[in-house]
Amino acid sequence: MLQRIRQSRLYLYAIVVLMVILVAGQLVRASDFPPGSQQDPLVTQSYVEQRNEQLKFYFEQKFQELHSLMQQMGDKISGLQGGSDGTQPGGTAAAALEVVNVPAGKSLTGYAGTEIVLRGGRATAVQSQLGGLADLTGGRDIGQGQIIPDNHLLLVPRTDGRGVKAETDCIFMVKGRYDIQ
Repeated sequence: MLQRIRQSRLYLYAIVVLMVILVAGQLVRASDFPPGSQQDPLVTQSYVEQRNEQLKFYFEQKFQELHSLMQQMGDKISGLQGGSDGTQPGGTAAAALEVVNVPAGKSLTGYAGTEIVLRGGRATAVQSQLGGLADLTGGRDIGQGQIIPDNHLLLVPRTDGRGVKAETDCIFMVKGRYDIQ
């Protein structure tokens, strides 16, 4: 039994010595790397500050790119909205419906995608060789000379001369590009 105890102590000492050697080896290996380098197992304050500066530069650059892109888009939007008030030939493509007064005998000709709503007065449809106006409210096609119903949403499908002719002074709400002739 005494021999067993001595043998267990020997194993215990061997394990302790082996652990000390392993820990010392790790310390020696870790001390070989200069502080703040990529191989340094510890994160130093200088490393964190360096990464923060890199991230700050990256985000500032992206912010400047976004800012210049927003400026360009704002200029484009201003260009689309500016110019005519819609009552003269060459109305602009508007983002919302605009009120347009058309005197009796004049025609409002829309471009592809123009939306027209008659709010007051009496008007008739002007069609092209390819057809009339699409009445989206009534679900039908309005042909040449047919009366435009009040408050119906009309769509000009192509830029081919389709539009409406005012029989009396008319008030339209128009979304999109148009000409008054």
